[in-house]
Amino acid sequence: MPKFNKPKVNQPKVNKSKVNKPKLDDRPAQSKSLPSQSELPPVQLDETIVAGRRPKPVNDFQRLLEELSELRATYEPEALGHLLPKPEFNAEQFEIRISKIFRVQDIDVSTETLIKYLDYLKHNLHFPCYVTGIEDFEWEEEYVIGEKSKKEYARLKKTQPSYTDTFKIDRPEDLVFQEDDIFVNVERVGDCRKFTLPLSDLEAVDASSPNNQLLDDYAVWFINY
Repeated sequence: MPKFNKPKVNQPKVNKSKVNKPKLDDRPAQSKSLPSQSELPPVQLDETIVAGRRPKPVNDFQRLLEELSELRATYEPEALGHLLPKPEFNAEQFEIRISKIFRVQDIDVSTETLIKYLDYLKHNLHFPCYVTGIEDFEWEEEYVIGEKSKKEYARLKKTQPSYTDTFKIDRPEDLVFQEDDIFVNVERVGDCRKFTLPLSDLEAVDASSPNNQLLDDYAVWFINY
């Protein structure tokens, strides 16, 4: 087949005007020196992260002291009583303290010694005295250690005393001798419900108060002697 040449079409040339873009110099002025890293203000990225010079790391002990200081500034001393370490138990010193109460060498638990201990506590405890459970009360054991319903446990705690509650002893007359223990009439802080509990099941809320040693001595004596 013969080849046909396409006719050339002369299109007018359009002259594109050149746009002179200004060159931006984003370099800092040579006459000004850059600030040192220590002079740079921290750049806050969010509420908890701050960029800039990092503070010196603190060890676990320093961090614990800071947290305790913050807690002490926020809460009453009673709320921190359980955080204070208990002194090491000394059996010899303990028996000397108990012997002074009875003024005899025989410190075994009996009706006679319980009545003497009751009189001693009435004259030496500071009132009002705030207490809590040493461990779960007898009725709570099957819920705390066992597999009974946690929902039922929460419901019963509204009407039953719990070892997690805080109770108040208002006066010496609230301490009474009953059967084989000293019992105490208490009022639950929060809903003002009243209960009668064995004193040997209770400890002071504030570990730094004089009541702490008195109640701790009684519980150790009653359980072990």
